[in-house]
Amino acid sequence: MARQHPWVLAAVAWSTDREFTRGTWCGKPLLSHGIAPRDKLATRRQLRAQGRRPGGQDPAAFLYFRCRKAAKIVYADLYLIEHAKPVRPMTPAKEAALDKAMTARRTCRECGETGWAELPRAHRTCEPCCYSAGLPPDSYLHDYLIGEPTLNAIEHAEHDERNQHARRLELAARAGAAGTTALEPAA
Repeated sequence: MARQHPWVLAAVAWSTDREFTRGTWCGKPLLSHGIAPRDKLATRRQLRAQGRRPGGQDPAAFLYFRCRKAAKIVYADLYLIEHAKPVRPMTPAKEAALDKAMTARRTCRECGETGWAELPRAHRTCEPCCYSAGLPPDSYLHDYLIGEPTLNAIEHAEHDERNQHARRLELAARAGAAGTTALEPAA
């Protein structure tokens, strides 16, 4: 069985010498993980970490690697660092807009208080407001909220008994609708 991308000695844009690549993909050299020259080629994120951007240039090559989580081959664009431009500075208006958006994510919709962490998207309310809203006892939010519990141990036990009784009644009603009793096995 032949390799999907065999080694090829080819001319490349970032060097005067021919270099080993894994063939071409979309007309550009294809490189596997670990063989791209780090001082000459970088991905978009690597450029951003250096305070640069591609600046309109086309990718000089492509990097491919296997993503184990997604179980597929991933291709990334590689750009020449020497042709990259510096990142545009943040304007005061853009910074103000981002601050406003981030503040809205941290502001409670009920009381209007701004916290230090982003609130859940589902309801955007702080913990005290969730408790004052009267969460149902079986709500999943009780696992994430810190504070005084709404039910004590006895009330929780009573609540569980009521839920189990309601489930038994529901099963009996379904069995009755099917023409059998809850105690008879279905034929």
